[in-house]
Amino acid sequence: MSEDHSFLSAVLGELNRRRVLRTVGAYAVAVFVLLQLMDAAVEPLLLPAWIPTVVVLVAILGFPAVFMLAWYFDIGSGGIRQTNSEGLLTRGQNAAVFGTMMLVMVALGWVCFSYYTNKFDTLFTGETAGGRQFTASQNSIAVLPFTDLSAQGDQAYLADGVSEEILNLLAQVDGLNVAARTSSFAFRDSNTDIREIGRLLNVSTVLEGSVRTSGDRIRLTAQLINVEDGFHIWSKYYDSEMTDIFTIQDEVASNIASALVDSFEGLSVSSESQTDSLAASQAYRTGRLHWWRRTPEELQKAVEFFARALENDARFAPAYAALADTYLLLSLYGNITSIKAAEKAQPMIEKALAIDPESAEAFAALGLARWQIGQMDAAESALRHAVDLNADYIPAQLWLAGVLGEMGRYPEESLVLERAMVRDPLNELLRVNYTNNLSVRGHWEQGRDVMAEMLAMRPDSTILLRFMAKQELSNGNLVEGWRLADRAYRLQPDNPEDIAVLAHTWIKLGQTEEAERLLLEGLESAPNNSTLRGAYGETLLVSRRFEEAKRLLRETRADYGEQAPPAMQARFDFQMGVLALLSGEYDTALDYLLASINDEENPAWSGAEIEKLTLASLTLGYKGEAQRAQELLARADRLISRARLNGVDNWSIYYSEGVLLTLRGDTDRAIEKLQQAYERGFREEWVLEIDNRLDPLRDRPEFLVFKDRVSEDLTRAVSEIRSTSLAAL
Repeated sequence: MSEDHSFLSAVLGELNRRRVLRTVGAYAVAVFVLLQLMDAAVEPLLLPAWIPTVVVLVAILGFPAVFMLAWYFDIGSGGIRQTNSEGLLTRGQNAAVFGTMMLVMVALGWVCFSYYTNKFDTLFTGETAGGRQFTASQNSIAVLPFTDLSAQGDQAYLADGVSEEILNLLAQVDGLNVAARTSSFAFRDSNTDIREIGRLLNVSTVLEGSVRTSGDRIRLTAQLINVEDGFHIWSKYYDSEMTDIFTIQDEVASNIASALVDSFEGLSVSSESQTDSLAASQAYRTGRLHWWRRTPEELQKAVEFFARALENDARFAPAYAALADTYLLLSLYGNITSIKAAEKAQPMIEKALAIDPESAEAFAALGLARWQIGQMDAAESALRHAVDLNADYIPAQLWLAGVLGEMGRYPEESLVLERAMVRDPLNELLRVNYTNNLSVRGHWEQGRDVMAEMLAMRPDSTILLRFMAKQELSNGNLVEGWRLADRAYRLQPDNPEDIAVLAHTWIKLGQTEEAERLLLEGLESAPNNSTLRGAYGETLLVSRRFEEAKRLLRETRADYGEQAPPAMQARFDFQMGVLALLSGEYDTALDYLLASINDEENPAWSGAEIEKLTLASLTLGYKGEAQRAQELLARADRLISRARLNGVDNWSIYYSEGVLLTLRGDTDRAIEKLQQAYERGFREEWVLEIDNRLDPLRDRPEFLVFKDRVSEDLTRAVSEIRSTSLAAL
């Protein structure tokens, strides 16, 4: 015992002499604290998914490395020197202790790895196109559109009906994650490998099938496939007489859905449905297919199908809600004023809620209506309730994200969109909004990657093309932005959205005559479209035709009469204030600008809100009211700080900071901020020419150089675009 005690004392003495225990202990505490902080910070800070992996691996490698350094080296007043090998233990005992301690260090690293990889598992296993990481659930499925294999090729409606009804039934199964129709039906007539489809849709199983007719008989075949290995889990076929197609569709879909659910653990099919009419359900789903395409023609078709659904079932609440939100969308994409759209939508929302007070579709439409008139809190409340009622109803999540983004709550917006993309990973509008969120927070390169995959799959999608055009322009890529906008316009030359985007591109490039020509042609066919009117007003502003711009604004305002919502009135006041200020009408400008400012204690970040505050401050300065001017600048400063905390990092916030510094007399830092705005994509030459807030900078050589850089970029881009156009001829 005394020898054992002496050896143990010698080991402890040797470890103490080499300061091994003290050093390794301090390292272990530091690692523990670091990983706890990482666990808490990954989600809120939206850190890249690879960071936890790297941290854990470094921590593991660190244990034996720290032990070896502590064993062989000593840090003292004389600096770093090798530890004296002559101590309390013999050379053999030293080797044994060293080997044992190395094993202990490796074991500590392994424990650390096992514990924290479980914690971070959902963050660095599996991948979605959004750049965030997810893992496909075992109970997850995508239903692909069935293939029409009939001799005449005339049974596509039946094939679609069966697959849609199966999808509808499966969506009612608690615990089963079903890829949304907008994503799974993207693979119609596609030769994409099933494993690739499963990866893109983030599901573990895929159902595909076919319809074949012969005489008066029909055969439907369905196969459930395991995504991981591409092998069939089961395959079934159903034969029937060609009598009542709807009955066949309903029965086959129910049989397949029941068989599918039996393949998963702990699930059962619910027979609950929102309508007993198969025709109503079919018309509603077809209407939603057109509804997602977001063009005036497609939205009108959607209205027709939703009306047909109500003809078959007058108490089908989702169809009333669908009519409501389609009218609201037509105020953006079609030829109808927002007031007229609201008048049509509100009774439909009320009817849907009267039939079904817990209708997710109705609450989502209510949220959209409130959003359009600027009642942001009411909109958020209605949309959150819609999501609570049905987390699989994607429009509710899309609009909730939009409301959060408009309120400047970008981290929350990102999380809502990511959750929605798990359910509907190939939804164009979800990806567009998610990419916009990335761009606002200074991550356009990542956003471009998100969009490139979608555009490769859908090269003729004008939704994707015009959005990417706007983002490329906003990030300083002028020629690419024009190319995408022009491509979208050529695909849909009558679509107000595509006209407006191409016109805005020409405005940015300084070609206002080209922009005006496009807009006047568009307004001939859609004179009530708010997007076209707004773009035409911008053209008049850039051309310094202030009186014409004022007349257009008054006409637009008169269309709404006394019913104009507060948010719309604020926009009108702001635009009139800008025009009055540029016309030298300072008293009138001040009245309009002060009326436009958001009175909320913590208004959301927006470049427009900063413009209101700083332009009103400038006008107060012209009138000699310095104290009130400084108070407004302080409010603008708080808005910018709040935006920074929410991750805003695009050119707009740098330009706003430059303006604020200019008005405070700090011209050196102001020019630095403008240079940073340029580096992030600012190319608005007409803004530099017209913005009175920058007057104190106009004689500074650095500002003149900055302005020349912007002008040269525009000239070079226009020259390249003209050359491209001529070459195409």
